[in-house]
Amino acid sequence: MLYIIIASYLFFDNIYFSILLSPYIYVYVKSSKKKKLKDNKQKLCKEFKDAMLSVSVALNAGYSIENSFKEALKELKVLYGKEAIIVREFKEIVTKISNNENIEDVLCAFADNSGIEDIEYFANIFKYAKRSGGNMIEIIRDTASTIRQKAEVEQEIQTIISGKKMEVKVMQIMPFAMIGYLRITSPEFLVSLYDNVIGIVVMSICLFIYVVAVWFAKRIVEIDI
Repeated sequence: MLYIIIASYLFFDNIYFSILLSPYIYVYVKSSKKKKLKDNKQKLCKEFKDAMLSVSVALNAGYSIENSFKEALKELKVLYGKEAIIVREFKEIVTKISNNENIEDVLCAFADNSGIEDIEYFANIFKYAKRSGGNMIEIIRDTASTIRQKAEVEQEIQTIISGKKMEVKVMQIMPFAMIGYLRITSPEFLVSLYDNVIGIVVMSICLFIYVVAVWFAKRIVEIDI
């Protein structure tokens, strides 16, 4: 709402235009939810990698697959705390295993709920390997290694484009800063753009171009692995 009110004041000299701009709230909320979901998936994927390493260590120590997940849960609580996403998910997995549900079906359900490609791939490989007697330790170790490599590549990419992301943020602020500066130092320079139809049309076009430019800029610096 604050963004909308500021835009209404700077571009139209009338905060009541914020009523016409209010649909942007829906776009903003939807975009924020999408970003939060993406961040949660990235966090869960990283935590899942550490979980698989813990399971692999437990398997090497001689635990069964089912008990390895229980041991991994203990380590995850110490590593991330009881409220972490991966801890909650592993609690559910361990509970279902304790209720004699097939571990492969439990992992497939977890993978489907996570919506993360790497976890879904692991669950499918795990399912077929367990039924055919594959090397579970090797499979789990390879899964953790693959996720780690993807995370490292993504981190390198984010480091490379971090400067461009900062430029995008500066570009988002500059139009507002320039108009605000002109309104304070030379208000007569913008008088012709307010309180008349032509001025409203011109400023509306400028605001539209600004929104489209910001959208394109954000899309350019978003790189998914």
